[in-house]
Amino acid sequence: MTKLTRRGLMAMGAAVALFPMAAFAASVPAPEPGKGLIVFYRGGSTAGNAVRFDIADQNGNIVAHMQRGAVQPVSVSPGAHEFSVPDANNTSGVIDIKAGETIFIESYIDAATFAGKLQFRVVPEKRALKTIGKM
Repeated sequence: MTKLTRRGLMAMGAAVALFPMAAFAASVPAPEPGKGLIVFYRGGSTAGNAVRFDIADQNGNIVAHMQRGAVQPVSVSPGAHEFSVPDANNTSGVIDIKAGETIFIESYIDAATFAGKLQFRVVPEKRALKTIGKM
């Protein structure tokens, strides 16, 4: 590697480390015209670190693969949409979204249960971006 390439990589790495939220915000697309955007993410908690799971829509289509540090935006039409975790019998929820709206959904392992139940919940954008910025 040349010095120029090394310097470029070091500068890029420093920029990503210093400005992770700005980098993430730039990578989340705006909702398509007439659609809403649901952003599923999983923070960097060590609880259930090795556990990976999928989130499916009401038709059983997998819309997000969740592992530690995952961020997955999903474009949907306005209205109520049911999502579930196929690997967990009773983990599901309905998200009502409007056109042009972005909703952040945090996915996590509830360590309070014996086996660690797979969960997800709606969180405010500011809190979501703070968590994502630490990943």
